[in-house]
Amino acid sequence: MIVLAAALLAFVLVPTQADNDLWGHLRFGLDILETHSVPTVDHYSFTEAGAPWIDDEWLSEALYALLWKAWGAAGLVTLKIALALLTGILCYWHLASSGVSSARTVLVLPMLALLLPPFFMVRPLEFTIPAFAFTLIVIYRVEHGASAAALWALPPVYALWVNLHGGLLAGLAILGMWAAARAVVHREWLQAGLPVAATFASISLTPYGWRLPVFLFHAVSAPRPEIVEWEPLRITSPYGAMYAAVLALSIAGLILSRMEKSPRLLAIFGITSLLPFAALRHAPLSAIAAVVLAGPHVGDMWKRIAEGTRPPAGRSMFIPGWAPLLPLICAAAFVMAAVRQPMHISVSNQYPVKAANFLSASGIEGDLIHRFNWGEYLLWRLEPRMKVMIDGRRETVYSDDVYQRCFQFQTGTGDWDSLIRQYRPDVALLEKDSVSANLFRLKTDWAEVYQDDVAVIFVRRDTAAADRLARTARTNTRASESFQFP
Repeated sequence: MIVLAAALLAFVLVPTQADNDLWGHLRFGLDILETHSVPTVDHYSFTEAGAPWIDDEWLSEALYALLWKAWGAAGLVTLKIALALLTGILCYWHLASSGVSSARTVLVLPMLALLLPPFFMVRPLEFTIPAFAFTLIVIYRVEHGASAAALWALPPVYALWVNLHGGLLAGLAILGMWAAARAVVHREWLQAGLPVAATFASISLTPYGWRLPVFLFHAVSAPRPEIVEWEPLRITSPYGAMYAAVLALSIAGLILSRMEKSPRLLAIFGITSLLPFAALRHAPLSAIAAVVLAGPHVGDMWKRIAEGTRPPAGRSMFIPGWAPLLPLICAAAFVMAAVRQPMHISVSNQYPVKAANFLSASGIEGDLIHRFNWGEYLLWRLEPRMKVMIDGRRETVYSDDVYQRCFQFQTGTGDWDSLIRQYRPDVALLEKDSVSANLFRLKTDWAEVYQDDVAVIFVRRDTAAADRLARTARTNTRASESFQFP
């Protein structure tokens, strides 16, 4: 059954959509490989050119670049499937070693369904998920009698994690709270304290030294009201209903289980269960906590239910001799189906693919105005000839002043065109029916030179850019149009 579950997971995760930031991650990773150094200043934007830049996901990006150069999109898709399978393997091993039988494990692991949405794309967040699971497993093992020496497995993991994704802050917070609570009760200042202290110290092992973790602590407090996954979980949404089902099953297991319950682990479970109401992107962490911390209790609950529904003595269920082969046959079918699926990354038709082709064909150079979510796509397509206004790096590069002014531009509020007046860019690529596009149509010194079903391009009149784009508009056939990454 476990082989079948792994094959099914791989089959489900092969279809992949491009995340807004994937183009930037790959561009930055390729630059890291080419220069053999991590970036320290920005040279992709015109609003923050030369500004200090701490690339907090540089190692993820370098790995993406290596896989891209070797196997293209198939390498990136394979990596995210491998990270999902690693998470599942860690959770299965943990449940099995906690006394949950294989049959009951199959009933517990579906609680990981909350992890699926992040794995429909290729994102550095996917490195956080198995690392967080590993942290909770180590804590669980020590709490249930394993030697505190097991905690020494954490420092090397965190030394890598800090360079892969900022989600290590969640792991550090949980580890720190648990270690403090355990030290008060058990007085294990050396046995547990030393490896925990080493784990915290290991996060300084970055190309930026302590500046990277300090930046992460600062960035985690920044509000992001305009980004959906940083909004609180809505319990009435389909994803919220899944979360409620996982939480209800976990609580039922904790109540009905006959296993010993640790107050410290219960506290960690409670904290992680509340995290999605602070930000939706924390829901996968709550699912991991449900499986690692409550999963053994859910398994024991299923065992109690099974014991109460056993058939009377002398009666047994007939199982055909071929039945054990059925899961393997299904697993083979899923593997074959997964292999037959194209290993590419789809690009949503909401990206300005045709408009970017138009700008690329023109050979134009300069600064480009655009909407926020298109920043890293345009950076990939048009850099180095054109510089972007803003992109998904947010507080790693852009000041709060620039970010707020870009947000005003996109929403048409306040002094919406202040960046245009300050930097005087010549070209704007905007969503066709957006507020900012409608405002541009009112500007007499700008002319519309291109429009398709997604985007519109404006150019400042009486400039060299206007002449070049006008010539391109007369000769452009719009034949080149690809909705697959990149």
